[in-house]
Formats: sequence, C-alpha cells, structure tokens
Amino acid sequence: MAERLFITSRLLSAEGVVHGFSVRTGGVSKGSYQSLNLGRGVGDDPHAVDENLRRLARAAGLRDPTAFVSAHQIHGDRVIAATRGAPPREVFPASQPAAAPGPDVDGAICADAVVALDPSVAAAVRVADCAPVLLYAPDVGVAAAVHSGWRGARAQIAARGVRALQHVAGADPTRMIAVIGPCIQRCCYEVGGDLAASFRDLFGAAAADDPANTPRPHLDLRFAVEWALRSAGVREVCIEHAGGCTSCDISAFFSHRRDRGTTGRHLAFVCARGS
Repeated sequence: MAERLFITSRLLSAEGVVHGFSVRTGGVSKGSYQSLNLGRGVGDDPHAVDENLRRLARAAGLRDPTAFVSAHQIHGDRVIAATRGAPPREVFPASQPAAAPGPDVDGAICADAVVALDPSVAAAVRVADCAPVLLYAPDVGVAAAVHSGWRGARAQIAARGVRALQHVAGADPTRMIAVIGPCIQRCCYEVGGDLAASFRDLFGAAAADDPANTPRPHLDLRFAVEWALRSAGVREVCIEHAGGCTSCDISAFFSHRRDRGTTGRHLAFVCARGS
C-alpha cells in the first residue's frame, strides 16, 4: 500500500476542492528531514525537496510542482493573489515593514497568505508548528492558504485572508469554509507570561493560561485563529479542525519546537474551482 502523503478536510472534500495538509511520510529526504520535507532553505538536499514536491503534486492530481504557489513567509499579514502564467500581485500590503528574504527561501515575494484565482494554481503555505488555514468560497470558487504563527494570529492574518477573498471576488464570509490544519496545540505550546497575557487581552481568557496563576502558561493557537475567522464572519459550522498536534505526533509531523529548529516543513495547499 502506498504511503499517505497528505490529510484532507471533510468540508472541502464535500465541495470537491483539491487540497491537503502534507504529513512527513512518503518522501525521499533523510535524517532530520525524513521523509517528505517540502521546505527549501532548511538544510535539506534540494534535489530531495524537488522530488518530494513532484510526489505531492502527483498524489494531489496536479500537473506539476509549479502549481504550488507560495511565498517567503515572514510572520506578517501581507496577502498576495496568484494566477497561472502571471507574477503574484498584492491584495493587501503588510501592516508592518517586512524583512528582506534571505538566500534559498521558498519564494521571492514576502507574504503569509496566498489567494488562488484559477484551478491550475494551488495556494500553498509551509509550516512546522504554525497553523495552516485553508479558505474556500463556494459561491465564487476562489480559495486561499494562510500561515498563522503566534505573530500572525495576533495580527489576525486568518481574518485578513477572509477579507482578501471578499476583496478579489466578492465572496460571502458567511458561506466560506475554513479549515485549520495540524499545528502545535495548547498541550505543547508553552509561552512567556507577557505573550500569554497579551493573547488573553486580545482574544479572551480561553486563549491562554493566566500567567498570574500559572508559572509556565500555555497558549491555544487554534482558539486564536478560530476567533479571528469568526470575527471576520465565517460561521462556526463552517470551521473545521483537521489533524492533531505537530509537537506530540513525531511519526506524522515535523515540529520546529520539538526538533529544536532542525526539521522539515509541511505544505498546506488548496485550489480554486474551475468554471
């Protein structure tokens, strides 16, 4: 039996949308990157990453790895849109200045959310603990992939992704589907007291432990991301949580925190719908 390369969403599958959250099995990378590492610039053999991307594209039914459109992620809130045969264009600029991308990064453009405008393009983000969010607007057929670590969650990048689909295609947020993929969960996400306090101030007491009562508070990244989605108009019934904790499950997921920075990257991807 062939190894599984990605997991899927119940809600997006019901819509017939090409999408997935990659797992770490089914690739050719070795050592700390074993086996389906999909990130460049992390120390892996570039030829192995190329082959892993080819395998993922083939498993997803995409014509080739160039269908995956991503960017150099800088934990911000910039959004770009992509179509086949044209350079990505900015939908929303970053609210804060972005650092210049270094060598061997995943894309020349800095952004933390990508909108797919035609079905030959898969909007994609790379993660290894941060929350990947896939958005799909069934009323207009456009989709987006969002990368949300704690900085992105604090900037409500998931809500910005929702507004981007409204902006580029007139999508109705109340009809959108949002899927929060595998990420580090509260059980493993210990943070500093100041960060815990700021998330409680922004999103409510459920977002993190109270640092006044807990010497080692934990943060609930999924809660903050879902809060942002709901604040942007996505209905609770249309929000799905897929996959488990990336830090807990070493057999299925890479984890930047668990693996002390030397690890692979997952790819979360979603396509627009053809007319």
